[in-house]
Amino acid sequence: MDPALATIIVAVITTFGFSIKEFKSMKKNNSLDHGQVMQRLDKVQDSVNHVAERLDDHVDWHLKK
Repeated sequence: MDPALATIIVAVITTFGFSIKEFKSMKKNNSLDHGQVMQRLDKVQDSVNHVAERLDDHVDWHLKK
């Protein structure tokens, strides 16, 4: 085998290996980020529901007045 071709093949294999490692790392980080975003969205939903309940109570108070 030509030494230049062997060098190119080794470089491609090495690059491919590093790419797989990076993709796995990105997937792990994405999963962690997704979990954090879901927790914050749950808090936002709770806040919106609380405001909606208070608004409903206030409108009902005006209608009964």
